[in-house]
Amino acid sequence: MVKNRKYSLASTLWISCVLAVAGAALLGERAAAQQQPSKLLFLTHAGLYKHTSLGPAELAVTSWGQRAGFEVTTLQGYQQDAESLDLSIISAEYLAQFDGVMMMTNGNLPLTDSQKSALINFVRDGGGFVGVHCAALTLYNTPEFGEMLGGYFRQAIQQNHVFVLNVEDTDHPATRMLGDSWPIVDELYLYGTAPWRADRPDENVDVLFGNQIPIGFSRDRVHVLLSIDTGKTDLEGLDGVQAGGDYPQSWYQDFGEGRSFYTSLGHRDDIWSNDPVFRAHVTGGIRWALGLEEG
Repeated sequence: MVKNRKYSLASTLWISCVLAVAGAALLGERAAAQQQPSKLLFLTHAGLYKHTSLGPAELAVTSWGQRAGFEVTTLQGYQQDAESLDLSIISAEYLAQFDGVMMMTNGNLPLTDSQKSALINFVRDGGGFVGVHCAALTLYNTPEFGEMLGGYFRQAIQQNHVFVLNVEDTDHPATRMLGDSWPIVDELYLYGTAPWRADRPDENVDVLFGNQIPIGFSRDRVHVLLSIDTGKTDLEGLDGVQAGGDYPQSWYQDFGEGRSFYTSLGHRDDIWSNDPVFRAHVTGGIRWALGLEEG
């Protein structure tokens, strides 16, 4: 790809996407306003690294929900220090008041085994789960969480780079507004492909914090929505990304009786307030996880 054309491509597709999103979002929000809102719990507790986008994410999702058919409860976990995170409120009884849980968290959170089971069983028994960006760095010590989310972070790809994403499913609520391709500037991720093994200690390890990955990402387990289009993305300087490689960035799956949606996007602060296409992507994923839209 010729470098000086990538911004022209991004701008052209961006305008097309925005126009498509405006019409679809208006219709969807009108319909949502006539329904009893679903209830979503949004957790932003950071045990490893506190993204500056956590606060903007809470504000944005709360605002979006008012017109998209869901009511958001936040615990403002991002305001807590990593050494003193408080998630003691999480229990089966507490979660029962919600229709879904959204997580933009990281680290082996201070949850007891019974709390972890309550969270996982909440989704398995019919609740919705939404993971955004750094949620893939959460609970490396709980393989069932990784199964529910779909995989674990292994490596970040360069920030502030123009990526072109291949839209693999144009019918899902999280991607139906995108067309076949989506240019976006953000930080994307690579994921562990197999469980960590002692005889291969340097493979399938979180390269930032050294967490051993307990399960590998597999397309056999999830339905991929977005992946990096290596033919349209300038790969110069992208460590770990090769032409023709497979690099999923968003996916969904049924998890027991519940639904799980994940997107790697959301690193940038401003993407939560200034990008209507990103808003439509995340809102569509939330609405699907909550059962408000079908894929």
